[in-house]
Amino acid sequence: MVWRSVIGGVMAAGAMALASCVSTPPSDIVVITDARIIDGLGGAPMDDGVILIQDDRILAVGGADEISVPADAEIIDVDGKTVMPGLVDVHVHFDILGHANYGHWFGTYEDRMRSDIMPSAAQAMLRAGVTSVRDLGADVDNIFWLRDEIEAGRLPGPRTFIAGPFLRKTPTSFVSTDYVDTWVIESPEVGREKVRRLIDMGVDVIKTQDEALSKAELAAIYDEAHKGGLRVASHIYAADAVETALEAGLGPYDTIEHIGVNQDQNYNQNVVSLIVENRVAMAPTIIALEGVKMIINDPALLEDEAWRRDIPAEDLYADIQRSYRETDLSQHAIFIRSEADRMGRFSKLKHLYDNGAIFAISSDSGTRGNPHHNAMWREMVLTEQVTGMPRMGVIVAATAVNAKILGAEDEIGTLEPGKYADIIIIDGDPLEDLAAMSQIVAVYKGGALVE
Repeated sequence: MVWRSVIGGVMAAGAMALASCVSTPPSDIVVITDARIIDGLGGAPMDDGVILIQDDRILAVGGADEISVPADAEIIDVDGKTVMPGLVDVHVHFDILGHANYGHWFGTYEDRMRSDIMPSAAQAMLRAGVTSVRDLGADVDNIFWLRDEIEAGRLPGPRTFIAGPFLRKTPTSFVSTDYVDTWVIESPEVGREKVRRLIDMGVDVIKTQDEALSKAELAAIYDEAHKGGLRVASHIYAADAVETALEAGLGPYDTIEHIGVNQDQNYNQNVVSLIVENRVAMAPTIIALEGVKMIINDPALLEDEAWRRDIPAEDLYADIQRSYRETDLSQHAIFIRSEADRMGRFSKLKHLYDNGAIFAISSDSGTRGNPHHNAMWREMVLTEQVTGMPRMGVIVAATAVNAKILGAEDEIGTLEPGKYADIIIIDGDPLEDLAAMSQIVAVYKGGALVE
């Protein structure tokens, strides 16, 4: 047998600064041993656990007394560390890296999406243990290019599911006409036609983003998406717009993005009933409104070495730093909004959870104050704090539930035989403190160690 340990060699704690390539194990079968396994199914952790991996799939998961280890296997002893499924984030943006000013970012760097920005985002997510993501709005050509590059193995990054453009009543205001991240919807018929075009192009989800869309337009979009086998992510804020979207036909494991945003204390009973009865998943993106406040309270967050590591282009990194250090963040629109609606937002999320709503873990990573390297674990911590969800429930939401939202529950989201060997190893116990999710010492995607 070939032995490796997480205490030394390539998987030492110092290996947190993971390189940008993915290595292929030299042995046909890799075995992770002495693991504390949280499998994503919600049951009690398994101590002294073993995982057999062959190629990109899991062969077996069980206790050391249950699993027969082949004599020629490569053994990776994790010394009792926590082993979990790779995280699944159902709301990310590859085309932003946490800059505080969107207008400046897109106005300055549209031509660097493929050369610097999207590859940096993909690396950062993967290094943070996020092995599958759903991008909910980007330039059409660029996001298809990125997905193809990752799938072909030419760029390191998470398994990528894409919406392509936002479907809106009006174009997005902070990008140029050359950056096609918006398709305008003028009528229900146009909505149907554009959904069909997106399905033919190969998107994985349909994203609506505009409360100006009518109930009839939303109903047409949702119906056409569902007929084509796709789920919908609906980006809406006001309580009456949430109710309109639900009545327009959001269904099982469709998501309401940014649910809870606005100052109303709680949703009316019709909204709550429609959410629960139709099994619509809540995607609150709590950290997307709290990140700037966290930087105001702790400016040392700007000095996180992971942020610098994940953005190799020096001028991009420097510009992102300036966007915070040379700005009065107390006047930032995101901070003002978060301060105004925090009490009502948190109350609504708690109310929905207490009434049985399904919750996703969705970070909106890349947005202002919300860099990719720490978005997901901070969202997990906030979800527990705001809703009262048990830590195991948060972990299941960030893995198995999110995989179901992607329609990929047969391939990812849990540690089970036959699924992709997307695995993270954590130096800590997230069931004691979800902030331990920041202590990832190794990431495997499809059985290959991210180095």
